[in-house]
Amino acid sequence: MSFLDEVEFRPIKASERREFFNLERYVFADERKLTEEDEAADPLRPEMTTVAFHNGRIIATSGGFPFRLKLNGNTIRADGVTSVGTDPQFRRRGLVRRMMTIRFEQAYENNVAASILWATLGAIYQRFGYGLASSAYKCKFDPRFCEFQFDEPEVGSCVRSDRNSSVPILKDLYEQCISDANLQIHRHDVFWQRAYLDKKCKLHVAIHYDEKGVADGFVSYRLSESRDKIPGPNQKIFVRDFFALNRGAYRSLWNYVRSHDLVVSVEMWAPIDDPAFLMLLEPRQLHASWAEGLWLRAVNIEQLAGSRPYPNQANVVFEIPTDRECPWNIGTYLLETDGKNNTVTKTNQSADFRIDINGFATLLTGQNNLSELETCGRAAILNRAREHELNQLFVTKRRPFCNDGF
Repeated sequence: MSFLDEVEFRPIKASERREFFNLERYVFADERKLTEEDEAADPLRPEMTTVAFHNGRIIATSGGFPFRLKLNGNTIRADGVTSVGTDPQFRRRGLVRRMMTIRFEQAYENNVAASILWATLGAIYQRFGYGLASSAYKCKFDPRFCEFQFDEPEVGSCVRSDRNSSVPILKDLYEQCISDANLQIHRHDVFWQRAYLDKKCKLHVAIHYDEKGVADGFVSYRLSESRDKIPGPNQKIFVRDFFALNRGAYRSLWNYVRSHDLVVSVEMWAPIDDPAFLMLLEPRQLHASWAEGLWLRAVNIEQLAGSRPYPNQANVVFEIPTDRECPWNIGTYLLETDGKNNTVTKTNQSADFRIDINGFATLLTGQNNLSELETCGRAAILNRAREHELNQLFVTKRRPFCNDGF
């Protein structure tokens, strides 16, 4: 009998939440004391968890939020995996693989096409079929040196607003701004409560209104003073959200951030296609560094491939040769699309390309094209005459980007 045969895998009960959170905090070296208030406020409910028990004790944890996720402008359901950890003395015994497999099976049964997560270590989750689905730039800059290269008339104005009363406006603006987004999450009310309305929240908010008084963008940020005792400007801004419906709102919000004369450092995450890189006089002053983003795992190939719009009409055949955790994905598929309406079915036709399950996530989200995935060994183009067409088919309107941790 193997060790796994001695382990019980199931969701926790309400009475086991504290034990769950205590192990989670230990694994991630969180030394903050867990209070009853913290436990009650945590949005991860018992039924969302998949946990390993040995001799009645929790030895590994995992959970997942029922997210609605943008995929090239369309909305799909995704299991937002979180809180994955193992008591160190029980590591490398297959616990995480078993928990992840259980979650994949449950997602498949519930018609949830994808699983997403932020990876502490990409090496862990690539073993389970996750592929890099988004990336971003981390920018850290002195606002005094980040002016625009060309002038445009200022339209409307930015208004620093009360955070609590502004949340309804922010929620509406956010949904408008992500209408054509790629991998942004539809935020639950509990997100707004924890991120913006919690009594510990230190965010400031500024909203941009156009010339007719209609809100068309917002920025939220933390403002702090440097501990270094240096004469002169010594404040820092960390931008939480920066969303604009048009270029005028974007420029005004950018200049609003720059108007803080005592700020010497601004930190913010930016999508790969953020317009600032083509608008600033000295874009190198952003000191942008590349970082990985979300990882995505295709749980149901037919459902996921059929869920996003494509830029043009096409009939394409592709093969998924292996899939250890989700063997139902193995096979050859025919994707037929007119751009908006898709049909994905298994077929006996010859494939135009072959791709591994990790690479499929990277391709479908528009993170990298098929030629790039072939170069790195994730795919093989079998019909070379269609290479350019295949590259173009999986392009997305906006580059994949998510700025919500979970």
